[in-house]
Amino acid sequence: MAGKRIGYGEGMSIRPETVAFTFLLGGLAALPPLSIDMGLPAFPALERELNTSAAGAGLTLSLFMAGFSLAQLVLGPLSDRFGRRPVLLAGLALYAAAGLLCASATSIGALIGFRLLQGACAASGTVMAFAVTRDLFEGAAARQRLSYVTMVLGVAPIIAPTLGGGALLLGGWRAIYVFLGLAGAALLAPVAFGLPETRRRRPAGLGLLGGFRRMLGHRRAFGFALVNALGFGSLFAYVSGSPLVLMGRLGLSATMYGLLFAVISCGIMGGAWANSRLARTAAGGHTALAAALLVSLLSAAVLLALTSMGSLSLITLMPLLVVHVFCRGVASPNATHGALEPMGEIAGLASAVVGFSQMAVGALSSALVALLFPSLGPAGMALTMTGFSLAAVAAWLVARRPDVALA
Repeated sequence: MAGKRIGYGEGMSIRPETVAFTFLLGGLAALPPLSIDMGLPAFPALERELNTSAAGAGLTLSLFMAGFSLAQLVLGPLSDRFGRRPVLLAGLALYAAAGLLCASATSIGALIGFRLLQGACAASGTVMAFAVTRDLFEGAAARQRLSYVTMVLGVAPIIAPTLGGGALLLGGWRAIYVFLGLAGAALLAPVAFGLPETRRRRPAGLGLLGGFRRMLGHRRAFGFALVNALGFGSLFAYVSGSPLVLMGRLGLSATMYGLLFAVISCGIMGGAWANSRLARTAAGGHTALAAALLVSLLSAAVLLALTSMGSLSLITLMPLLVVHVFCRGVASPNATHGALEPMGEIAGLASAVVGFSQMAVGALSSALVALLFPSLGPAGMALTMTGFSLAAVAAWLVARRPDVALA
């Protein structure tokens, strides 16, 4: 099927083919990682000023992620019923307000509650970004647009710690949440004036439970959602284990770790950029996805072999991690496209399932690394990466349909 833009959203102030539209969608999708990573440098200040423990400060992150994960399952179906615009406008307005409420919190309990609200509202940006892309594009054009959004999304974890540190120096931990609130308000304006309704008409009689049954019972759509989630599990094993390996075992300073983390993160943007170029050629989505999954598995397996033999060093580790995250940049847009493509009439719900399953598997991956690292060391991280990479390949074998082209 040739890629094309679907004729929805005519009369847009921001045209779907433009770079500005891509940055808008990328900005919406980047709200959660920006909100998570900017707040990390503030933990010590929170402990001092709000008289709390490290565990209390950590709850501001845990509750944000819980709100973000669960709210997707509500906001996605709501957008299929009432439209993308009302859900997104309400979500962004509340996100901006939640940021200011976080900045004004006088106790750790209040801050935790406001962060829960902020996480739930941030979910509106992520779910709607992918749902709107599915509303407006299909085939190779959709894969290319998802690749661009992934590129913009990849910038957030690179710049967020620096932005958070700068805000902390200028105005303390409260300045971080003021910044996030202003970021939500800044996204609200172009959505309000440049993004009309893109939702398609939902099939008559298809209720909430019917929508979930349709998504979860569709071998291709749910299968590719699992491929994406399991691939994220492999990536998140690296994210959660890398401080233990790079700083704890290889002795890097926090500054050097941050620099190397940024370099490795650029691999995701490189993979997404490569995938956007492939979308313009005859290379099918299945081919790119299969190659990315297999190379990702190979890089994790080599890493597991090296760590098991005690031969790990920075020289061997860095190339393997860059290759691994590069493959994630290629695989994620294709797997997401495979999950959303058959679900055009309930793209909000499908996007919610993709996002929730990704977060759930990420949490499981992080827990496995924490469980295995004390006894296995770096091999625990590598084993988790390999296991999820292998599971992603298995899910792809089940989900793919030889007679249906992803391109």
